[in-house]
Amino acid sequence: MKKTALLWSCLLAGISGWAQGTEGVDPLNDINAIKRDPSYIYAEATMKDAIEAQSGARAVLELKLYDWLRSEHPELNSDSLVSNSKDKWFNLLTRRGKYNRVFVYVDKRLLVPVVEDPKPEEEPEPVVDDPVSIMDDFLRLELTEDEETMSGIYRFSNIEPYIKGLKESDRLKAFGKYASLPEDDSCYLFVYNRDGDVVAVLRQTEDGSHFNLREKRDDDVRNYKNCGAIWFQLKKKQNY
Repeated sequence: MKKTALLWSCLLAGISGWAQGTEGVDPLNDINAIKRDPSYIYAEATMKDAIEAQSGARAVLELKLYDWLRSEHPELNSDSLVSNSKDKWFNLLTRRGKYNRVFVYVDKRLLVPVVEDPKPEEEPEPVVDDPVSIMDDFLRLELTEDEETMSGIYRFSNIEPYIKGLKESDRLKAFGKYASLPEDDSCYLFVYNRDGDVVAVLRQTEDGSHFNLREKRDDDVRNYKNCGAIWFQLKKKQNY
């Protein structure tokens, strides 16, 4: 109860920081306005626990900021910009039935002082080595060392440190939310529910088929209703 009360206090502070002079405004109206405004990058998470929902939303927003900077400003130091922007992130908290919905956003102009007009969404151009090749035999049951590790991740809160570890060890090629999932390329997916559980870890082949690494069977990300997903691609391991 104390954790939830503290979070409400912090989130309301975030609301007042963005909506000064707009007394009585419905948070849902603010959220819809932010989503329509291309000046903002946002993320949200809906879970039973408000603290975990906030942590999840912030983790996804951080991924989206890296993705945007890599696409729009590859010449800039994305690590420094993202890290320095965190005190400029704002939060909105609403309810969805018995669940807490946390909406986190930041103005692009606070991240990078001068921002060009938004470009139409395009498939990102490959900028690094090829991702790990998915096994030719889709039904092969033996998992790689990387797949064994990722299949052991069961909480949403563990996804962020895993992705960061890949990035720091130069193993990460690309990543993003389900909305930007590449349909014709191989990748992996963490599928999570509103309770913060990672309910499946899937391998996607170039033809869009999915394989459940934990259950070692054919699967489909569309089987997981009311869930979110984070996808990522790996670089090939270097042989020394």
